[in-house]
Amino acid sequence: LPGFLCSPGGHTVLQNPYRSTSFTSQQLPQSALQEKLICDHSLAPGWYQFQIFDKPARMPTKCVEVNHCGTQAPVWLSLAEGESLPQALEVKQLTACATWQFFNGPSKDCCLFRLPVSVRNCGEFFVYLLQPTQGCMAYCAEGKSSGILYKIFNCDFFTPADKQPPSPSVPEIVAELSGTSVYLKCMFNGLSGNSSLGYVVTWWRLSPDSSKEDLRQETTIQTFAFIELDGINLRLGDRIYCSCSSFFLDAPDVQGLSVESEEFFAGIRLKPELASISEDGKEYELVIESTVPCKCFIIDCLNSISLISDVKHYPCVINY
Repeated sequence: LPGFLCSPGGHTVLQNPYRSTSFTSQQLPQSALQEKLICDHSLAPGWYQFQIFDKPARMPTKCVEVNHCGTQAPVWLSLAEGESLPQALEVKQLTACATWQFFNGPSKDCCLFRLPVSVRNCGEFFVYLLQPTQGCMAYCAEGKSSGILYKIFNCDFFTPADKQPPSPSVPEIVAELSGTSVYLKCMFNGLSGNSSLGYVVTWWRLSPDSSKEDLRQETTIQTFAFIELDGINLRLGDRIYCSCSSFFLDAPDVQGLSVESEEFFAGIRLKPELASISEDGKEYELVIESTVPCKCFIIDCLNSISLISDVKHYPCVINY
């Protein structure tokens, strides 16, 4: 029986790169997030081998952060003091832990839930006796990073071109209204049909003195990312940017060239920003544009905008 477990018919292969410890869930509308989560509560009991892009992977033996491995509560293999993985052709009964952090909790609990896991060392890979999880949790996997391949030639180091992840398209920032909240969406095009890529998205803004202020960085498998215009970290009047770079799922430490969006001004602006209007009876056209959606909680919604004028006694107020 032990030898049969290592044969192709003795176990099932879990081939899902989203189980990698490199991936994090992102702040998406709940409906979209639920479609992407991996939940092992319906996993059939049995022996499994993890693979990432046809390469053997194994369960991590260190605590994994919440919202990694394509799920909310990642499951990792906990080794007690003096405990180790089985040697070649050996089987051991170990314990897996699920990481969780309660909403607004001070810190995460690396072992809020425990599950029994038997591990068989097949020499070149491990197989695991897994059980269904409680709720929406998922077993994690990690593979050996291929890293950067170096070649020595005339005392120079270089990275082969075929190992450099392709750069995404130039990202674009748009504003979207979700419920009562306004989000900024950084969207870009990845390499069409390439599911082996992940992306690092970075948000920042320019301060009044034009210095760069980092806001957030996240890793995602989607070709977009969100950040909330909450009035605290991000507010009207901010000049906001996002950038993105790609990496191969089986080599997350090697990132491609980063591409940067154009500036997104969050607020209301006048086109042209400065205008001289003569008192000649002619009609002049000014465009007032809001780059973010305006939230209205009543049917007859009215917003007022005051325009600064050189004429002291003739204030200009526009209602819309």
